Amino acid sequence: MSLSARLRRLLDVLTPAFASCLAITVGAGVAQGQGLPKAPSDSITALALDPTRVRGAPFVVLLDEGVFRVEHDGTWRNEVRQVMQVLDANGVGALAERALTFARSHQRLTVRWVRVLRPNGEVISDRAAQEQDADVPAAMNAPIYQDQRVRRLSLAGVAPNTIVDIAFTLEEQTPQRPGDFLHRWALNGLFPVRRSLFTLDVPTGYMPTIVERNLVARRQEEDRDGRRRYRWMANDQTPLRAEPFAADSNGVAQSITVSGAGTWSAVAAWYNTLARDRYLVSPAVGRVVDSVVAAASPRSRADSLRAWHRWVTQDIRYVSVALGIGGYQPRTADEVLRTGFGDCKDKASLFIAVLRRAGIEAEPVVLALTGKPDPAVPSIFQFNHVIAAVRDGASWQYTDLTADIFPYSEIPESYQGAFAIRVTAAGGAERVTLPTTLVAFNHARQQVVARIDASGAMVGTVREAAQGASAPPLRALLAAAEDPTRRPQAVRGFAQRIAGNEAAGSVTIDSLGGSRGRDLATPPQLQYHIRLPDVVRTVSGVRLLRLPLSMRGPASQLRILGGQIDSVQPRRLPIDAARIIPPAAATIEWRVTLPDGWTVDLPPNVNATSFFGRYRSTWTLEGQELRLVRELEGGRGVFGPQRLPEVRVWLKSVGADDQEFLTLKAGRAP
Repeated sequence: MSLSARLRRLLDVLTPAFASCLAITVGAGVAQGQGLPKAPSDSITALALDPTRVRGAPFVVLLDEGVFRVEHDGTWRNEVRQVMQVLDANGVGALAERALTFARSHQRLTVRWVRVLRPNGEVISDRAAQEQDADVPAAMNAPIYQDQRVRRLSLAGVAPNTIVDIAFTLEEQTPQRPGDFLHRWALNGLFPVRRSLFTLDVPTGYMPTIVERNLVARRQEEDRDGRRRYRWMANDQTPLRAEPFAADSNGVAQSITVSGAGTWSAVAAWYNTLARDRYLVSPAVGRVVDSVVAAASPRSRADSLRAWHRWVTQDIRYVSVALGIGGYQPRTADEVLRTGFGDCKDKASLFIAVLRRAGIEAEPVVLALTGKPDPAVPSIFQFNHVIAAVRDGASWQYTDLTADIFPYSEIPESYQGAFAIRVTAAGGAERVTLPTTLVAFNHARQQVVARIDASGAMVGTVREAAQGASAPPLRALLAAAEDPTRRPQAVRGFAQRIAGNEAAGSVTIDSLGGSRGRDLATPPQLQYHIRLPDVVRTVSGVRLLRLPLSMRGPASQLRILGGQIDSVQPRRLPIDAARIIPPAAATIEWRVTLPDGWTVDLPPNVNATSFFGRYRSTWTLEGQELRLVRELEGGRGVFGPQRLPEVRVWLKSVGADDQEFLTLKAGRAP
């Protein structure tokens, strides 16, 4: 993907998006009516910069202006204006195409104007050359039924040193949850900002939730004409730099988050009113549920739980149905069984209904698939996913019913440790922090036992096993190998794990065996025979053993990360340990028998430990067997930027363990 395409995608992401509930602006608010006064065009062009004096930025945001007007019932109007000066060809690619997202059933999007100017104010074009409302794209194998539409605008005349001026209004006409809204505003970002203005406009006496992060300027407040206006302004904001391993939360990004004057108890009670009658099980559904358990022949409560979990996750197809009341109301168990599919809330509700019918206490949990919800902002619109919590004695087990390759009581790493709300059977709100698994539990193992034959090829057997967060990728490959239409791609995936992308085409794999990909009862296991040709070669009279990618390990990639660190100085953002090495463990063992009489020069061993993880590789030669054991383990936690030198030292130490060739010594040539 080109840089301009990535920039355009970033802008699209920043437009009003996420179902119909968030109005995350592209940056600016229209200054019309009772909002901010419209900035005269001459003052806009006066903000333009000399392109020769700006380095490294595809465009500059001259004016970033927004007015968010809220009423007591939760209806709102988001007025947006953004004026940007194009600096180079990448800026053209990012700004010549725009996409604005809205929910057609309850929101109204109005493009007030879109024009392209020269810095002297001359108008090149005063409307979009092409404009169309379309569905939000979705892959056919992952359908999404939703209320969202996207308005696409293609602009004419956008070129370096032109100015793009766009203004639009997004209105919420029928709130999904009365009184609830969520809006975020950033005063600085990845591009230079000359002037950023944001106004929150509420009725007098209304007390919104306002969370400010890292603001330099203080807000101003004004009461007039029955309204209270909160205003923020920032000038000449330098762009934020992307820094490797940066944590989501930092002391640099200036942001304002506003939501309704609600509580988490009210949010939970609202969700409960939508879902409580969906936990009823009809006699027809009950018969299916009983047959599922009977077929599994359970010998314990845990066996029954696993049987019902497998049935919901694997026999009920996942289809995202973000329709209805903001996409938050589950469908009934009868409807899910009749259609054979459901989304996260449907599948979680069905599972909870089944368990409650069996006398097992279970409750829904609302959370965010990605990102970190803020406990200080009580809004349902922070959440876009539902899982289930099951009472287990004095504690609760959390399980995801969406992914068909996660066993019962395991949840993806992406939202472990995140804030969520468990909605009690009575409709109360329990704040929870989702559990994290021990890093050592997320363990992947690969063992290769091979020999070098007379042709100079490496022939042997590969065995792999994984558990915890490391298991889903292996399960997915095993499941693909069981499908005749996907088996060739799966086999190539196995070859890539050993030899890498470039050499995978020459690798021969056969005798593939192991557990079933969709078997959730046991950790996945895999074994196969492999042949890697021409691993022995002669260069200038020296015989070399070319190591497969798996034998080389991750050192080369880690060395690249070290280069990225050195490219950004000085460090400003805190370090997220999980973004250096994922919180998982891996053990790779190679045992390669050399031809009789041959020996090899061993590389030095490496042992590196730091606050975010450890790495160890051990090379030995016993008789004719070359043995390598490599261990890698990540960690969790956020650490200050002052610890970057430790990261650099660790990466440098590990980067030394990057041997592409080993020298073979005298003996009979293979």
